[in-house]
Amino acid sequence: MENISGHIIHVFLHFVVGASLAYLFCGKAAASTVNRKVLLIFGGAAAISPDISKLYGDLLGHSIWLVPVIGLFFAACYHAFQKKISFKKAWLILSICVFSHLFIDFIGNGVAPFYPFIKTESDFFIVNRNDPVLLITLTTALIIGASTRRRRRIFLSGLILVALYLGGLSFSKLQLQHALEKKYKNENIYVMLTFPREGFKWSFMVRTDETSVDGYSPIAGLDIHIEQEMNKSGEWINVDKQ
Repeated sequence: MENISGHIIHVFLHFVVGASLAYLFCGKAAASTVNRKVLLIFGGAAAISPDISKLYGDLLGHSIWLVPVIGLFFAACYHAFQKKISFKKAWLILSICVFSHLFIDFIGNGVAPFYPFIKTESDFFIVNRNDPVLLITLTTALIIGASTRRRRRIFLSGLILVALYLGGLSFSKLQLQHALEKKYKNENIYVMLTFPREGFKWSFMVRTDETSVDGYSPIAGLDIHIEQEMNKSGEWINVDKQ
């Protein structure tokens, strides 16, 4: 049940991102309530569409090659409802909405953007799958923006806040990676992973020719806390040191 609810929240996050982007770029053309709702629905639907292929056990929907194709499909459907936005513009914007799905997965749980030619997943893991800051910020902007006159400013403000948040996380992650490289610079690092942890912290794993350690570091700081390390016998020992 928890996995199902988590998946629903994740899908909703994609929907909110897509709807926000669609309105940001095309909001002026959606003056009426009906046109606005149609635009938000199509933007959100385009953003969640890459997950459809996953229902059949395939990752093709998450391929960057398919982004303009999916965008074309949604643009054709959207253009059948209204003509105020040109078909080319609708195609471009809805393709951006589709691409936003790949971006969210790239910073969340990984994506194989060049599938099926390259099946290896890529990631820059800075947020959890259902990051509450992203979800609350964009949902609030969507609700307020859809019910006020200054809609475009509200949507833009929400996206700017999210961009600043992601930028801060990216800087913090790179800072931690640099600190770990410096700490173990005299050893041959062959594995170094950093990923988000509850409580606004990073978890990390470092494997070198001489040691293996797991630990955490606060997002707003460079304190490196070692939680466990492997001794010479190959056994993990719980420690708590900096």
